[in-house]
Amino acid sequence: MLRNRASLYVRLSKAAGETNASLEGMIKELRELCAKEGLREVALHVDDGLSGGFRDRPEFQKWIADARQEYADVLMTPHVDRLTREGLNVAASLLDVVEGKDSTTGRVIHHPVRLLDAKGIDSSHGDSFRFRFVLQAEVARSERERMRDRTRLSVRRLRRAHRWPGGTPPYGYKVIPNPDGPGNALGLNPEEAAVVREAARGVLAGDALTLVCRRLNHEGLRPRRAAEWSRVSLQRVLTGDAVLGRITVNGALLRDDKGEIETPYPAVLTVDQSVALREALAPDPTRPKSSGRHPARQLSGLLYCHGCPSKMTVSRRGGGVVYRCQTRSQGGVCTAPVSVSAPLIEEYVTSVYLGAAGSLPYLREEVHVSNASDLALVESDIAEAVRLLATEATAEGFARLQQLQARKAELADQRPERLVTFVDTGKLTRDVFETALVDDQRTMLSAAFEEIVIGPGQRGPKRLSPERVTIRWAADEPDV
Repeated sequence: MLRNRASLYVRLSKAAGETNASLEGMIKELRELCAKEGLREVALHVDDGLSGGFRDRPEFQKWIADARQEYADVLMTPHVDRLTREGLNVAASLLDVVEGKDSTTGRVIHHPVRLLDAKGIDSSHGDSFRFRFVLQAEVARSERERMRDRTRLSVRRLRRAHRWPGGTPPYGYKVIPNPDGPGNALGLNPEEAAVVREAARGVLAGDALTLVCRRLNHEGLRPRRAAEWSRVSLQRVLTGDAVLGRITVNGALLRDDKGEIETPYPAVLTVDQSVALREALAPDPTRPKSSGRHPARQLSGLLYCHGCPSKMTVSRRGGGVVYRCQTRSQGGVCTAPVSVSAPLIEEYVTSVYLGAAGSLPYLREEVHVSNASDLALVESDIAEAVRLLATEATAEGFARLQQLQARKAELADQRPERLVTFVDTGKLTRDVFETALVDDQRTMLSAAFEEIVIGPGQRGPKRLSPERVTIRWAADEPDV
């Protein structure tokens, strides 16, 4: 039986654009070698854009499986140093595959295979193959470490020069030509910055983070890569240093010669806003939980039964949705429990609200925070002092830390000042209401009405008689 079945493997890293390597060229080279050696190609595996520093590359694993499952007799690759950048760690496991051994017991469990590359490596050459293979694996590992060190140094140097080193910019920013010299920098992405500010406004106004996520998703304001915002992704953006125009070098915020935090890029939020957001979103077991639970309907919790002081709840009846008094079903006393069609009462209440307030300008509540930046700066300085002490414990460093902790104690009682204002959005209340999330429609109605009481209905056509509904406004009825 001829043992000439060859499985081919090619890997091209993300940095390959800086070399003359190409997938097509490497595949052509392997197929020419197949013809020269009299081998028959039975599989081709390609990992495009994946680093050799990780062994869980999907096509690499399938290539290895071809040998273990005896689907191939020969494993071929353009250059064995492209198989792995982990050195001896992976080289040993590959030798087990070539020799047909189990990596745990060392027993032979499948036919040995031949490992062949286009640069002269051939496992049939015995000891000389093993020496060359292991040596090249270690050379590849060492080269990867040098590349990583050069990359770190380059990134550090560019960041200290206030230049963007490359990669995906933080949310809220975009890469722009450096206005102060060569290379690139970061500028605000107007659309994304507006999303961050809108989310911050909601959290500072007291909305649960879940509600803020739901509102952004409802309005089609999506993150870059995910289908929608989640609590984790939004909190990471709102509480990060990037939205303040700051950058980190070696895990620490970039500072000038005087130790002041630098902000080389325009900020999306103010420091005061950032402090208030971090406080609002920090875990606090003493604070009442607000889950931002989605209301079942537009009038959930806003309707009252005329026969008792209980709120009416949403339920299904005969294939439809109704609001009904549940007092009797819960063991209470109600002189005349009622129910009403949910779509009919929602339509009526909405028409009353918009008839009175729909043409008025919509004023949005905004919370302005101040007097928090001093404390935030001291906390950043303390974190930096602790980091420096971890690397070099000096008397000066301890003295500096003690001074900062004393300063933090002085500022601890200075709570951030919060000023609530109402800003004209330039929109009419009707336009805002009709496109709003159900949560926000309910909030608008709740703010407008003190009480909505539902009276008894009459048998007959399914329509809502306005006489059944008693509406009491929270303040004087808006002028139309």
